[in-house]
Amino acid sequence: MAGGCWVCNPLCGRCQPAPKKSGKCPVCGTCTIFDRVEISNGAPLLCKKCGEDLASLVRPEPVRCNYSGLVCAYPCGKGTTSHPEHGYQVCRLNTPPSDEWLAAHSNV
Repeated sequence: MAGGCWVCNPLCGRCQPAPKKSGKCPVCGTCTIFDRVEISNGAPLLCKKCGEDLASLVRPEPVRCNYSGLVCAYPCGKGTTSHPEHGYQVCRLNTPPSDEWLAAHSNV
């Protein structure tokens, strides 16, 4: 396994995009876990107890990935590590940002 891990933690996200992310509600303190599909397709990310919007806590900002060189809306740890020694690599798990985000950030 990458990084010397023995068991994959679905909330880690170091070597691949995390299949699940959690957010602790600032209103009621409840921890809610969301699937990657919910987060990346723009679904509302609401607290399971009080209904508070947790999108700003859970949904990551798109970044230019240091591993692939592409903009990724659901980056993993490879996106923020140093540039690969032999140039950019193919990332099968790259998540392109929405067209709205690309239009608002045309300089990327």
